[in-house]
Amino acid sequence: MSTDDPDRPPVVKKERAIASKTIAAVAVAFVLLAFGVSNTDRVQVDYLVTDSSTPLIAVVVVCSLLGALIGALTVWRRSR
Repeated sequence: MSTDDPDRPPVVKKERAIASKTIAAVAVAFVLLAFGVSNTDRVQVDYLVTDSSTPLIAVVVVCSLLGALIGALTVWRRSR
């Protein structure tokens, strides 16, 4: 059988996959940084018990970290 079988999906090398993930992570970090620098206003955040005035960048960072954590846990759970 030939190694250039058209019915077989292309094999992605592990180094290329890691490089793609790194590029994507850097791009997301850059977008978050640009978003944070342009949004320095304070916003009113209502917690369950109290409320406070918090910089918008802090809200964006916390929400981004929570989203990344939930996404990582979802991927980890599916791979088990």
